Amino acid sequence: MRFEKLDLNLLVVLDTLLATRSVNRSAEKLFLSQPATSLSLRRLRNYFDDELLQPVGKTQVLTPLAAELVKPVRDVLLQVQAITRARPTFDPATSARRFKIESSDYVISVLLSDVVRRAASLAPLMTFDLRTRSPQTSEHLEGGEIELLISPEFAVVPGHPSETLFEDGFSCLVCSDRFGKGEALTADRYFTAAHVGVEWGSGRLVTYDARLIATGTRVRRQDVIAPSFTLVPELLVGTARVATMPTRLAHQMALRFPLRVLRCPIKIPRFAEKLQWHRYQERDPAITWLRSLLREAALSLPAEPEQAAPRSATAKRKPARKE
Repeated sequence: MRFEKLDLNLLVVLDTLLATRSVNRSAEKLFLSQPATSLSLRRLRNYFDDELLQPVGKTQVLTPLAAELVKPVRDVLLQVQAITRARPTFDPATSARRFKIESSDYVISVLLSDVVRRAASLAPLMTFDLRTRSPQTSEHLEGGEIELLISPEFAVVPGHPSETLFEDGFSCLVCSDRFGKGEALTADRYFTAAHVGVEWGSGRLVTYDARLIATGTRVRRQDVIAPSFTLVPELLVGTARVATMPTRLAHQMALRFPLRVLRCPIKIPRFAEKLQWHRYQERDPAITWLRSLLREAALSLPAEPEQAAPRSATAKRKPARKE
């Protein structure tokens, strides 16, 4: 089919060439032969009267025109995809959709693990590709490489719809053998202690609490930096180190390891985890169904455990009430 003399089948090839900047890699992704992909590139060059890809050393780079085409071409294909997925009804019991979701491993532990358990009975043919957030996450949502993104409110991608899933606060996690029962963690002890921090992705993304503390007058000494939240317990056990964790995850870990959850001695604001999807997928019935499943799982999260401050040794007890 042609539009304005352009073979619309070439748009898929163009989109892949712009993304990979390689004829060979494009051929692999499109399941085409290398000669067929080269022929498509030649036709595209003739249509746009532009090289689109040009060699610089051993690599190929986009021409200025090609760089301008990246977003509009991707947007056109995403809108076509939205049209092809439009259905009057959606039956999760028979759907074989594959969903790619990016989030932190913290969200996978406290929320998505329950979501995929629920989906196992409600949508047994559905598959889930869970990925951790990275510096390229916003590009993945913009380009339609993922269907859903769950991230802290400060990291939402502009221009796409979102909703709040749940909120959480911060607690400290320590080894049970190194902190006595009922022992409080003071601010001075917090800042002099060695810490286990978390940074992930090739761009070394830092956690919300680390971002805030870095702006203060006192800094934490991070002796160990883990690539994920779920590895932190292994790095705390048997040491006097401290880890600052989202409260829900801290209590979950304390059930599995010899760890204790303590009240965080410094004030760190609560945060919200937001769910986002591409604006062109607003009416995708499968995504609408999955969003509702995520909301239900978020509403079912247990309430954050109370973190009562330990009673001071000098505190006066209230007199017993006489009956």
